[in-house]
Amino acid sequence: MNNLNCNLDTNKTIHLAWEFIFFIEKNSFTYKKVKTEIKWDKPPKDMIKLNCDGIFSSNNSAAGLGGAFRNSNGDWIMGFHNAIQAFSPTHAELMALLEGLKIAKEMNFINLEIETDCMDIIKLMYEDSNNFSDIIFECRWLMHQLKLPILKHNFREGNEVAHLMAKEAIKYPSST
Repeated sequence: MNNLNCNLDTNKTIHLAWEFIFFIEKNSFTYKKVKTEIKWDKPPKDMIKLNCDGIFSSNNSAAGLGGAFRNSNGDWIMGFHNAIQAFSPTHAELMALLEGLKIAKEMNFINLEIETDCMDIIKLMYEDSNNFSDIIFECRWLMHQLKLPILKHNFREGNEVAHLMAKEAIKYPSST
C-alpha cells in the first residue's frame, strides 16, 4: 500500500511538472485573435430594413430614439429621432422599436426586417414578461399587422446610424 501511494505521488509530481512546463513555455496552443468585421448588412431584395436604437440618461431620465429605414440597395428611405422621458435603457430601446413600427405601419412597409443592438428587446418580444407589457403588446400588435417582420440583433457598429440619431435626439430633451 505504501508503494502505491509513492507511485501516485510521483505521478502527480510528474503531471504538475509537465503542466508547469506547458504553461511557461511557448506552445502550439496559443490563441489567435480573429478580427470580425461588424457592419450594416443590406436586407434581402425587395425588403426594407429598419435599424432602431434608444439611449438613456439616468441623470435626468431623458432618452433619445433613433431609427433609419433603408432599401435592399442600402439607399436611405427615411429616418426618425425623438427625445422622450424614459425609466431605463430597456424602456428607451422599446420606445425606439415602437416608434419605428408605427412609422412602418403608417408607410405600409410590409416587407420589413428590423435590427436592434439590444438583445433584451428581442427576448422581451418573444417571451412572456410583466415588464413593459403595454409597450410590448403594442409592438407585437404592430408586428402582426406588418406580417411579422424578422427582428434580429446587430452590434452597435452595425446599428450606428440609428445610434447616432438617438444620440442626437437626447441632446434636446423632451419637456413632457
